[in-house]
Amino acid sequence: MDDLRYSPPKAVVDDVAADGGVEIPDKVLKKIRTAWIACLVSAAMTLLMVSMVIITGKSNLGLQGPIDLLDVVFILGMAFGISRRSRVCAVLMLAYFALSKYLIFRAAGQVSGVWLGLVFLYFYVQGVVGTFEYHKLHKARAQ
Repeated sequence: MDDLRYSPPKAVVDDVAADGGVEIPDKVLKKIRTAWIACLVSAAMTLLMVSMVIITGKSNLGLQGPIDLLDVVFILGMAFGISRRSRVCAVLMLAYFALSKYLIFRAAGQVSGVWLGLVFLYFYVQGVVGTFEYHKLHKARAQ
């Protein structure tokens, strides 16, 4: 007896488009991907620095201790939002990063780590550009 009730459903996965049938160029998706990966790296670096402050008890770069773990949570939240192609999260992360770099430079009294900061700034700007391009293409092609 051949009972088809218990056989798994057969679906062609290739026919289902992740973006609602709209094809987005890889260069746009790459900008978004590099931005949220930069967020993950930034969160890891911040977590490492906060851990050092907690362990040693010495405050450096304007870090104050466990309260700075909220920065890590915020950055991870923005990474998730950017990975979901959120323009708001991309803009917030760019503004947050620029403001935090300014405050760190001001608290330290010296400008250090400029090159690494510029690299991250570039990735966040690309994330903003990528998310806006994504939504522009998605809206234009969905019509």
